[in-house]
Amino acid sequence: MRATTHRTTNPLFSRQNLGTFVIMIGAAALASSTALASASGASASPTTISIAQNKTWGPTLTLKNGDTIYRLTKDSKNTSVCTGKCATIWVPVLLASGQKSAVGDGVSKLGSFTRANGTQQVTYEGIPLYTFTGDKKAGQVKGNVKDTWGQWWSINPKSPLVAPKKSGGSSTTTTVPSGGGAY
Repeated sequence: MRATTHRTTNPLFSRQNLGTFVIMIGAAALASSTALASASGASASPTTISIAQNKTWGPTLTLKNGDTIYRLTKDSKNTSVCTGKCATIWVPVLLASGQKSAVGDGVSKLGSFTRANGTQQVTYEGIPLYTFTGDKKAGQVKGNVKDTWGQWWSINPKSPLVAPKKSGGSSTTTTVPSGGGAY
């Protein structure tokens, strides 16, 4: 007597379900790429730069949501040296997907340039702009520090190339451990 094998069809991989499976994989890929774009700073709402009056630092550039904007003194005009781990702690301010230029709410002299990864980073007078992950709420300014990547300053729009000064006239620079360990 000869043994026969009996194959059962797995209903998950039937021809009927194959199309649904492919659509689900495509949707998952799209969702993850959208999440990646959001994590890098790109979003559906336009990037808007404004000026907030900080009680300690005076007039300061901020995002529309109140996040403080910083500059890295090592950057040159329309060029960022902050990449890799640096850009995960000091997040570049990017144009939203499809946005041609940053919106200025009481701010002019905004521009952008293309980063090595193809994203458009916003500038003020050619200065690349960043936010700091150490700031946990709107209006915080914890990023006037010197770290592994260099000196970081919040930006007073009247004098963006000058170190910010605390109310009372003295400037403050804080040094943090290498690699941003204090964040």
